[in-house]
Amino acid sequence: MMKKSYLRSFLLCLLCALLICSPLALTSCGPDEPTPTPPEDDTPPTSEPPEPSEPMIVLAGEGAENPYIVVRSESVHSGSDISKGAAALCKAINTRFGSDLNITTDWTGVGGVAESPYEILVGTTNRDASPKVDKDLGVNEFIIRMVDTKLVITASSPSGVTYAINYFIEHYVDAQTASLKVPASLDYKGEYTVYYEVESAKGSGATKYDTALALACLQGIVNRESKSKVYVNSGGGNDKWLQTMQADGRWLADVPFEKLKGFDALLDLFVSYVKTVVIWDTNVPATVNVATTVAGVEDGLVMSYDMYKKYETKLNNAEIIDLRDKFFGSDTVSAKNEAYRWAIENYLKKGLCSTDLLCHYMDAWNIKGASGRRDGGDDAYVSIRDWAVYNRAFVIDLSPWNDEAPLDDPNQKVGTDYETFTMILEYLMEETKDSEPYEMAGFFDFTKYSRTGDNYLSKHETVPTEWEYVWLISAYNGYHNTCIEWSWNESFHSQYDGAQQLENNRPEELLDLEEDTTYLCFFMADYDSTYPLYRFLQDHWADPRRGELPLAWGINPNLLDTYPDIIEYYYETATPNDYFTSDASAAGYFNPSRVPDETWDIMLEHNIKYFERADMTIAPMILDQDRLDEQSLEMMSQFAPDGLSTIIIDQHSQGGSQAPAGMYGDTPTDRLDNSFNSSSVETGAASLENIVRYGYNRKLGATKSGSSLSLIRVVWKSPSYICEVVEAYKDAHPDENVVVVDIYNYFNLLAQDLED
Repeated sequence: MMKKSYLRSFLLCLLCALLICSPLALTSCGPDEPTPTPPEDDTPPTSEPPEPSEPMIVLAGEGAENPYIVVRSESVHSGSDISKGAAALCKAINTRFGSDLNITTDWTGVGGVAESPYEILVGTTNRDASPKVDKDLGVNEFIIRMVDTKLVITASSPSGVTYAINYFIEHYVDAQTASLKVPASLDYKGEYTVYYEVESAKGSGATKYDTALALACLQGIVNRESKSKVYVNSGGGNDKWLQTMQADGRWLADVPFEKLKGFDALLDLFVSYVKTVVIWDTNVPATVNVATTVAGVEDGLVMSYDMYKKYETKLNNAEIIDLRDKFFGSDTVSAKNEAYRWAIENYLKKGLCSTDLLCHYMDAWNIKGASGRRDGGDDAYVSIRDWAVYNRAFVIDLSPWNDEAPLDDPNQKVGTDYETFTMILEYLMEETKDSEPYEMAGFFDFTKYSRTGDNYLSKHETVPTEWEYVWLISAYNGYHNTCIEWSWNESFHSQYDGAQQLENNRPEELLDLEEDTTYLCFFMADYDSTYPLYRFLQDHWADPRRGELPLAWGINPNLLDTYPDIIEYYYETATPNDYFTSDASAAGYFNPSRVPDETWDIMLEHNIKYFERADMTIAPMILDQDRLDEQSLEMMSQFAPDGLSTIIIDQHSQGGSQAPAGMYGDTPTDRLDNSFNSSSVETGAASLENIVRYGYNRKLGATKSGSSLSLIRVVWKSPSYICEVVEAYKDAHPDENVVVVDIYNYFNLLAQDLED
């Protein structure tokens, strides 16, 4: 996806332990004060190096004719970043050039020091030069500028002053030997990074929905356009991830966060980043998605009209794009689809949107009406929109069915949603067929598009509707990331660039197939999308019995683009009995039988790349509507050579079937048992009984050894639960030799059983 990797070296400046010079009297920095470690800087100066003939000002060392002093504001306390920075600057200059610069405050009254023409001003002071420079500062910017004979080093925040001083030390103090010289015309502006922890939207109803929506948009813009980063903290699992990443050794350890109360405080800081306000039509729920698309392209905030009026004065420099009363529908196209088709023509087909990411986010409709989600304050698919804005993604909420109208738009011509959907997919196919598959992130509204709740007359059940989405996009070079509601801070976590190559567990030894043994292998499934990975797995990972039994955890490795730090955390905290494999279906959820011939090589390259990054060699839950054909087996065995297994459901009644276990070259292939009932420990143990005795894997006595081999899908259950189920099964079968094996040994044992 459209990711950016940012250098984190700027954080070094915040870790310097700097001693403090006295804030009141004129003092000299002592030799025992530490010198800060200057950060690396990836921002080149805004002007070319001065010509030799340009006048230079000598601040210290040889040739210094005037005694410069370092001045900071008398109002800042002695432990502040500005006081520490002034002390660090003074020490660095004196140590480098053998000079005796002193520090004073800007107080010129009784006990103070008179103003001098030869001053180095640190931060904002009461000197006339300070406001002349401060007025030119933008958000998270610092300036180093000569104003007549005074050097001004200032920034838009105290932490920025630290960065500015370290920049000056690195590029001017450390770069010279005999004397500290700067051009008389010195005027450098740089940008620095601050991490902000912002409270999530509070309250309820429309106010909460509107605020969460605007906050997510602003977060996406800032995290994309600024070196500073925004983390929205909603508490719960969200708060736990921030604490986890702030622990020793992790990427946010010792990184200070400035805490902000919420949207208003963040907007005050970054209002200059907002180029557009997109007002959506609360009577046409699809326009909240169209507005999100526009906001990503136009650096905008999505707002209801009511919210816009509240912030109108503050946002008076932003362009207004008003979607109200714009889409009424026609005899052939509903207002919903008219809105999406307008966005297709004006944004997607003009090449303004990402071709890496398509977002399927639930719009504002629910059974209570066009603005039902807004009125109820449901922010599940609102708080995640930072990711869509960050990536400039196209955002939709459309049905995959062409044989019935959806419940949210019952009067549309049947198949209109489907037609609009395929317009988008055809465009993405054409744009990506020579490059990389795209991800569709998001899930469908059960009530709109399947038989559930008030939509009891729908022709389609819920699970087949999910499968239909995958069936559809797989033919257009796409793959799916399903459950994503409340997947907070994707635009923040994705900034981490450390998880480039992970190391998976492997068993210490490969077992020999024994006679009369019940082999069980548990595949902990359905962490293949962002929300289960982000939230459900977090709880199960903390289970006290994790590590007692070998378990295979299914995640989709392409999510290394979204939550790289979280996936790395799981890998680094895995016990020797925790193994990672892909989930549905490999690096993304797609149907191999539907991948067009012209894009199979692209899909292969995509999977190889992510399987290698995640150190995976097994794909245990390939979902499709027919058995893997020769081409699919050839392709998938290249990135999953240690084992493939499938779940086949022929929902289109086209003669699809499940293949028996077998070998494709050196790769064992199998069927994943999808019949495990995990409603209780008792039902789980009884379910194991059925799987071992009557399941469709290796029935008891069907192997050459007389043993059974069962690969079992378990959805969102804890390690403690699996331990209890196995214990209950063993108690019921005391004479049976039951062995729980890791997934590598499972496929190794299967290969032994399948040998000629």
